[in-house]
Amino acid sequence: MPLPRPPDLLHAQACLIDALSMSLQMRDAYTRHHCDRVGLLAQHLALHCDLDEEACAQVALAARFHDIGKIGIPDDVLLSPRRHSDEERAIMREHPVRGEHIFLATGRSDAAPVARLIRAHHEAFDGSGYPDGLLGENIPLGARIVTIVDAYDAMTSARPYRAAMEHETVLRILDEQAGGLIDPYVLQRFHGMLKHEPALA
Repeated sequence: MPLPRPPDLLHAQACLIDALSMSLQMRDAYTRHHCDRVGLLAQHLALHCDLDEEACAQVALAARFHDIGKIGIPDDVLLSPRRHSDEERAIMREHPVRGEHIFLATGRSDAAPVARLIRAHHEAFDGSGYPDGLLGENIPLGARIVTIVDAYDAMTSARPYRAAMEHETVLRILDEQAGGLIDPYVLQRFHGMLKHEPALA
């Protein structure tokens, strides 16, 4: 059987992405819309971090599917209307590795670098994150970008257990996390992005 021509391959890869998005939508509409917003923010922030076109595309894709691993999280944990218990939190913490495996299974030409960013999006700059406890610049820059925009969108969105937080309050919390959860360099670029593109806030 002949190999697909490049246009056919590109179409097939696009269909895979559409299928993943639909899977998120059917599993949990909030997660789908959160991921779409994070993808947009991450793409802009990657540009402000001076990444090249290919790297920006990988960051945007990883951000769009950073929570795809939540497909495998049980309903009573994923859709809980209250804060998670320690046991539930441990289950939720499995989603970056689940997401890595799901994206690798797409077989896309960029699957490996994108999956690596998905796996690392809950790593913390001070080494306290998960699943691998990576420290500082050992965390891929793309993942450090996703971490900030993920946190920003999560805090500025309403959830069943709390109201959406004010923009300035969220920025203050992120500033307090510089050097902890957040890479100070990427945070500086994030502030610059919002200054130059206030519509993204």
